[in-house]
Amino acid sequence: MDINSISSGVVTQSKMQQTGDAIGIHVAKKALDIQSNVANQLIDSVKQSTPPSEPHLGNKINVQA
Repeated sequence: MDINSISSGVVTQSKMQQTGDAIGIHVAKKALDIQSNVANQLIDSVKQSTPPSEPHLGNKINVQA
């Protein structure tokens, strides 16, 4: 049995796993960036909404129901 061929196979498999892990991490980071951008756009759109036409509306909450 040739030990060199076994060890080179393990090294190749390990490198392939590391490459796969790196790609997975990169994709996850991209997904988080996209979600962050969408969340920021949503927050900005809420900030830009107009206030109610009557300023006294929405200022008090009736907690006795």
